[in-house]
Amino acid sequence: MDGAEEEMRDGMERARRYAGFFDWPLNRDVAEFGVVESLAKSLKISGSLFFKNLSIRGRGSDPPDLEAMDFNDLRIAIEVTELVDGQAIHLYKQGFTGVYSLWGRDRFLNRLNEILAVKHALYDNLKDGPYGGGYIVVIHTDEIDLTHIAVQEYLSNTVFPGYPCIKKAFLILSYFPGIGYPLFELNLV
Repeated sequence: MDGAEEEMRDGMERARRYAGFFDWPLNRDVAEFGVVESLAKSLKISGSLFFKNLSIRGRGSDPPDLEAMDFNDLRIAIEVTELVDGQAIHLYKQGFTGVYSLWGRDRFLNRLNEILAVKHALYDNLKDGPYGGGYIVVIHTDEIDLTHIAVQEYLSNTVFPGYPCIKKAFLILSYFPGIGYPLFELNLV
């Protein structure tokens, strides 16, 4: 078996399979880049694309995970993270493959707030600043219960206060036929 085959086999063994649309077990940097590329595609379709020249910073050079340039050639720091139920992953790996997590509005919004708080606290630790184009957080999910319809309803009239270091935050869902990658910009104050 050559090195590429070994790496693929290792990746398949590490794959979690639960809510793993954006998961790329061979290389987390590539997975994060793919998430933000999907974000860019969705933003471009809506005429809202605000960055170019996306690049991976790499393990050891993070945070941030990625950086890009805005259209005024100012650097943007981009952090990528996932909204997923760790307990459901654990159960799935134990052989309970029919398990999936239920997300009601309160649980979903509380988890988003937790993620934003963690990423906001990370701001002072960003390497190689300043980032004149701002600090962006991209959250992705493939949780089966978080459909684009449910998420749209949960986020309707929802404001996330208390994160002044984050310029923009997005939630992107896994690919849905006929829609693409459902994208939601979180309302920050």
